[in-house]
Amino acid sequence: MNQEQPVKNNSKYSVGFNIFRTIMAVLGCGMFVWFLLPFITFGILNPYNLFGMTVSILVAVYFVFKPVFKKIRDKFYQKTFSKILWKLGRFLIYAFFLYGLVISTVMIICASIAPSQNASAIILGAQVIGDRPSIMLNDRITAGKNYLDENPGAICVATGGLGNSANITEAQCMYNVLTESGIDKNRIFLEESATNTQENLMYSYDIIKKQGANTDIAIVSDGFHQARALLIARKLGIDSKIGAVNANTNLIFLPTFWVREWFGLPYDALFR
Repeated sequence: MNQEQPVKNNSKYSVGFNIFRTIMAVLGCGMFVWFLLPFITFGILNPYNLFGMTVSILVAVYFVFKPVFKKIRDKFYQKTFSKILWKLGRFLIYAFFLYGLVISTVMIICASIAPSQNASAIILGAQVIGDRPSIMLNDRITAGKNYLDENPGAICVATGGLGNSANITEAQCMYNVLTESGIDKNRIFLEESATNTQENLMYSYDIIKKQGANTDIAIVSDGFHQARALLIARKLGIDSKIGAVNANTNLIFLPTFWVREWFGLPYDALFR
């Protein structure tokens, strides 16, 4: 009776592990499709969804063919140098996933910081197609409008220059949509020179100070972007209260641009 018990436990362990393998394989395939969706629907293919697709499919393949990987590992373990390489590779993979978890936590915290009442809003630009906002820019405009409606004493700076696919600047596009939706044009200031987030914030803050407006800031952007925007603002010397006003990001874009921030945050922290 006692001898049968370990067999029974091993059987339960095996079933549980097979269920876990299946879940992870399905999750990997699902994430692959999620990273692929921006390309299928909008033709967006960049290093970040390529990276996400690669990692996702590797996760799926690993858990589907785990016994094969165990045999490969056993071969690597036969020699000291190859064993060290295998362990180093495993360590780097674990370290990267830990890094992603930590950065994601920071991103969520920064996106949760509420702005002060009637803080001056800076609506960060995104792609304009012709003279109309892209989906991402339209979501930011909507978030900016909602904030201005809720804070009638606030002004906003619409910031962003002329993109490759646009007939008008990102700032002008935002101005047009905001005024069409009922926002008083006297509450909107245009900044039409910026080509990146650093310039968006620097030039917009100069406008806010020149207008004598509230120097507390509400950054209007996607939630995934808020941590990097806050980092850049602090590096620019903006020491007033800064809060986040988050757009309702289209779920198709979320994983691709979330991963982009994993690489963008350390780059801005170290080199800007």
